[in-house]
Amino acid sequence: MSSVVKIPTPLASCGAWVSEAIARASELRGSSLSGSMVTLTSEALAVWKKLLFPTPRLEEWKYTNPEQIAQGPFVFGRQAEAPRAEVEELLRSARIPDLAPSAEMVFVDGVFTPELSVVTPVNGLSISRVSDNGVGSDRVGSLGLHREEAFAALATALFSDAVVISVDRGVAVAAPIHVITITSSAFDGCVGTPRVFVSAKENAEVRVIESHVGKEGVRYLSLPILEIQAAEGAIVDHYRIQQESKAAFQISGAVLDQHKSATVRSHIFSFGASLARNNVTMNLRGAGGQGVLNGLSLLSDEQHVDNATVIHHQQPSIESREHFKGVYAGKSRGVFSGTITVDKIAQKTNAFQSNQALLLSSEASIESRPQLKIWADDVKCTHGATVGQLDSDAMFYLRSRGISREEARAFLVHAFASEVLASVTVEAVKQYVEGVLSEKLEGISGVV
Repeated sequence: MSSVVKIPTPLASCGAWVSEAIARASELRGSSLSGSMVTLTSEALAVWKKLLFPTPRLEEWKYTNPEQIAQGPFVFGRQAEAPRAEVEELLRSARIPDLAPSAEMVFVDGVFTPELSVVTPVNGLSISRVSDNGVGSDRVGSLGLHREEAFAALATALFSDAVVISVDRGVAVAAPIHVITITSSAFDGCVGTPRVFVSAKENAEVRVIESHVGKEGVRYLSLPILEIQAAEGAIVDHYRIQQESKAAFQISGAVLDQHKSATVRSHIFSFGASLARNNVTMNLRGAGGQGVLNGLSLLSDEQHVDNATVIHHQQPSIESREHFKGVYAGKSRGVFSGTITVDKIAQKTNAFQSNQALLLSSEASIESRPQLKIWADDVKCTHGATVGQLDSDAMFYLRSRGISREEARAFLVHAFASEVLASVTVEAVKQYVEGVLSEKLEGISGVV
């Protein structure tokens, strides 16, 4: 395990670019936000000024150093029009074959682009934007993520727009909703804050997919925020596919609220970015429900991905399952810090947590810290972590059957990832992610 990175001065003294970014965000949004949204951004700004950038001296940031982000500099918002050919190319790579979504909401360089977006009318489904004061806009930020985490506070202080997805009681939306955020070369040196709010009312059902794709070689900062509210008996499936530029930074925040007999499932696929961190909080508030939180990372070169998760059991008789897997090549590094908290009232809890890592290089590394905090006494809670390399016997067996080294490696990596992919309920998403895995594996060498 690696030691804590030492920093000569606190990072809180860095980040001079932030004040200019906040001023520009305020200028760009002008008077377009409602009173509740103005209150939200003001509250977030106050929290940000208190927390500032975290440092590895904080236990929860022990293995991830955001100094490059703090030093910046980044400018808020689009500075130039995105090249049309680039936009078309990025959209092609972000779209999922055979998905046939009920809606495709497209953001280009942080700006919603209606001419590229398509919404098929569905009874009981509302998709709108905060900037249009759409249905449910006043609930954005209501789950309070910006009150607890520095980057969520910064993203909210810079807030200007969000996609709001609202499903009425008893409505099952058959086709998924796809929110695509693409970043072009015109966004170099900029910071964006894509945001999605999902509200599934009683016994509603919806599947939401986020895709984040950036032009390779472009340096930018993305601070996406996701909020999900699943009312009694609702089912929400969420997928985030992160393929940012390898020169970019992404610090995402997600809060998932589950109520009585509701099911919330989230899958986070991390393939891009120089440094990425996924801050996820799942609040299990309703008896008889289920929470599923899965993740899969495939990194190479000097990429760094940190999955920091909290699953909080707040009521009795709720099941949670968490499974994060990572494949690391080159000098890449993974971090997993997963906490399951069980309140005293949350008897009959059934919680499972697992983190597994596959190292494809002697220079790749993983820091894993699974944790259980249990205050109830009638529970079934397990956790574990394993780290390993490709099975040499399996490699030998496949090679002896005339399979090339590259094909054998790909086969074993896909087998390793299959457990996470098996829980994906949208077949088109599963096939797409498997294709991304294959493509990335083709460019990875140095397997041990």
